[in-house]
Amino acid sequence: MRGRKLTILLLTTVLLGGVVSGCGKKDNSPAAGGGDKKVTITYWQHSSQARDKMMQDLAKEFMDKNKNITIKTEFIPEDSYSTKLISSLATDAAPDVMQVESGMIPRLAKSGSIQPLDEKVLSTDKVASEFIPATVDGLKYNGKYYGLPTDTQTIVLYWNKDLAKSAGLDAEKGPKTWDELRDWAKKLTKTEGGKMSQSGWGEKGYNPEVQALVNQYGGKMVDENGKYVFADDAKAVEAIQFMVDVYKKDKVYDTQFMKNWAGFRQGKVAIMLGHPAMLGNLKQTAPNVKLGMSLIPAKDGKNTTIVTSWAYVASKKANSEAATKWIEFLTSKDVQKKWTKQTGELPARKELLTDSELTSDPQTKLLLSSLTDSKVGYLQMGILNKIWSEGFEKMILTDAPVKDTLKAMQDSLNQEVSKDLK
Repeated sequence: MRGRKLTILLLTTVLLGGVVSGCGKKDNSPAAGGGDKKVTITYWQHSSQARDKMMQDLAKEFMDKNKNITIKTEFIPEDSYSTKLISSLATDAAPDVMQVESGMIPRLAKSGSIQPLDEKVLSTDKVASEFIPATVDGLKYNGKYYGLPTDTQTIVLYWNKDLAKSAGLDAEKGPKTWDELRDWAKKLTKTEGGKMSQSGWGEKGYNPEVQALVNQYGGKMVDENGKYVFADDAKAVEAIQFMVDVYKKDKVYDTQFMKNWAGFRQGKVAIMLGHPAMLGNLKQTAPNVKLGMSLIPAKDGKNTTIVTSWAYVASKKANSEAATKWIEFLTSKDVQKKWTKQTGELPARKELLTDSELTSDPQTKLLLSSLTDSKVGYLQMGILNKIWSEGFEKMILTDAPVKDTLKAMQDSLNQEVSKDLK
């Protein structure tokens, strides 16, 4: 995922100001986004040079096809994106279409800050039939889709082939199960003078990785109402304990050794779980690492992985039809294929999983296949991830009891997500 995290302030501001942003007048008549009526859609996204240029090209392509709709793009630097979005959501200065963390959708929908996709343009049934469930399940609120995914990622496995070979392991095959991964990690960990000199696996509880294992164990992160229940679910606790033990008992990584991804690039960390977008990054930043890659390890034959994403959403004041047309275009087959080829993002449309152009590359084909057994993640918001990360660090870096810490994490998460239900 790109490093864009909305601050805690957003969580309260959208609740106070979201209703205000819903007070602006809009024209939702059938002709509003079609016919001869001119409509302007303002669009915001976090800025990066390559992505900005591509979005400008896409806006031009869309306007060529929709002469009555003007797209005004604004690319906001990372350090000010959150602040500007926070301010806008409390007023009529909000953009018409914007990118937000997927986990924000229930809050924004509840507060009245965003609107569902226009059924006249893109029906609920069509979204459900054309998109991979795990990519859109988290974008639904009260039976309606409030956005479509972007920055779609799963979790896959990376390893350093040279380090694996030097340890007498099958560098080409890689570990296929979690028990094999744990065994590899122990064999690939080295110490000198009582200090770590090589980490076997840079594991410190990144939430999509842990959620994937919870799913494979048959555990639950949340119940049918979206309430966190992992601390009270025996199988979920067992899966989380596995991850804690890898760090505390097996000692395959030490946060004081070096940052895990930096260590992987330097050939000092042998194995990492990460997003598909890391493949392109590693090719550029770690050209000397002979890279192995596979699906996330399996338990009982299941390679279930977790989907995380951001989402394109329309603010309450936006022209419903025109905004949905723009969102639909941004997630169309051709556009998603471009994003996959140029950025490493995974497509969310089912038909692209077997697209001959994409699957002609073996590595891309493998990454696409990770979506065939995927579940939506339940911590897709900055503050939720922060609560999880701080709690997990407490479990691995202190003597705090795991069950007690999990219960405190669960309580904090439930308290946070309940704020939009008052």
